[in-house]
Amino acid sequence: MKLKHPLLAAFSGLLLAASFAPFGRGELAWIALAPLFYAVLESGGAAAAARLGALTGAVFYSLSLAWMTTVVHYLAIVFWGVFALWLALHAALVRGLWDLAEERGGGNLRALAWAAASGVIWAGIEYFRSELWPLACPWLGLGYSQTYTLPVFQSLSVWGVYGLSAFMAAANAAWALGPRKLRLPAAVFLGALLVITSWGSRRLRTLPAENGKPIKVALVQAERSDINKLAGFSLTPAAAAADLLVWPECSVMMPAADSPAYAALIAAKLKTSRAETVVGVCVDANKTLGVKRANFTLVLGRDKKTIGVYNKMRPVQFVETGLPANKAPAPVQTPLGKLGPQICYDLAFEDGARKMAGLGAQLLVVPTLDPVEWSERQHRQHSDMSAARAAETGLWLVRAASSGYSQVIDRLGRTRAELETGKEGALVAEAWLGGGGTFYTRAGWLFAPFSFVFALGAAALLAWKAARRKN
Repeated sequence: MKLKHPLLAAFSGLLLAASFAPFGRGELAWIALAPLFYAVLESGGAAAAARLGALTGAVFYSLSLAWMTTVVHYLAIVFWGVFALWLALHAALVRGLWDLAEERGGGNLRALAWAAASGVIWAGIEYFRSELWPLACPWLGLGYSQTYTLPVFQSLSVWGVYGLSAFMAAANAAWALGPRKLRLPAAVFLGALLVITSWGSRRLRTLPAENGKPIKVALVQAERSDINKLAGFSLTPAAAAADLLVWPECSVMMPAADSPAYAALIAAKLKTSRAETVVGVCVDANKTLGVKRANFTLVLGRDKKTIGVYNKMRPVQFVETGLPANKAPAPVQTPLGKLGPQICYDLAFEDGARKMAGLGAQLLVVPTLDPVEWSERQHRQHSDMSAARAAETGLWLVRAASSGYSQVIDRLGRTRAELETGKEGALVAEAWLGGGGTFYTRAGWLFAPFSFVFALGAAALLAWKAARRKN
């Protein structure tokens, strides 16, 4: 392996890190993988390619997920290593496919097919590590780097964040073929990028973000506060006049899920508020008393009587041990409309918001617990995923985070109002409650599982070819 190959792989890791918070240079993601792919094609084979991919991953994740050292301490190295292995696997697979293409004569058309396959395999691996396996973690999916590139971000309404990840990885693979004088792939993907950008720009100009009916929302941002402080933020003149009030995840700790006295206390404290209210409630397990762990939203009507409950879909691994997952998420019908709750980590995954939209939700409501101890990088990386769910579903989204960022995001993925980290209070802003649903929620979401099956097929094909060579 030439020295320039690991240098190129490390450079890719640096460019990927710069594409996400806190740097937020999303445009760099469009070239970030090209040095790695070039080095992979120049390397000595699949094993060497895997080492290069691992190096890129090690640089990228150790920089972007540096905050993990404050959460799991030395175990952060293990997590970085696991993330890096996915890039190693991708590099080995695409190098194996390149060798197959070369055996069949190469050329521009096979190079174009290889670039497209590289993108699909990237999405398949990203989908598996983000959504399917026991340690699923969607953090830093490639498509999320485009949160602030709004014209391109509109494509999430068609193929979702995994489709965008696939296209970006494929484009990077196409750029890497330029030095080999294989120019067709780059021309095709550059043309496709121009078309997507043009379409997205037109969509932003012509599709009204304001659909349905306007409502005033009040999103309380406060952590480890007693109920009196939370109520105080909720009863300021602007917040008390809101149509919908949202408290963060775990704002109230109850002794059991069925605690009418606590619900009555909340109702009494908020009696003068005219808003329907969504309260984040948590319950610690108590084996002695037979109490099970719970994490849910309590939905109260304007009269502060309970009209619905939503339980968390996605317990955080190692943090919410013993919390049962909600296997059948459903919107909560209120006089205001059909609310689609998602609790914190739920929103990092694509399926919850999509299912809510499919069931007729008119607004995504997201109580969130982002601890004040988190770094600015961690806060921003987490909140940056929220816009993807709005763009994918075509629904407005309101997010009440314990220490920020609390947000109001329109159905095109644009942040309309935000309360920064480190501040307490109520973010009062306008949101729209209306019908959602996009091509993505109807059919486009199938691209991600298809990509996973494609990646499995590619791995099986290469394993079969390798076995035949040995025999």
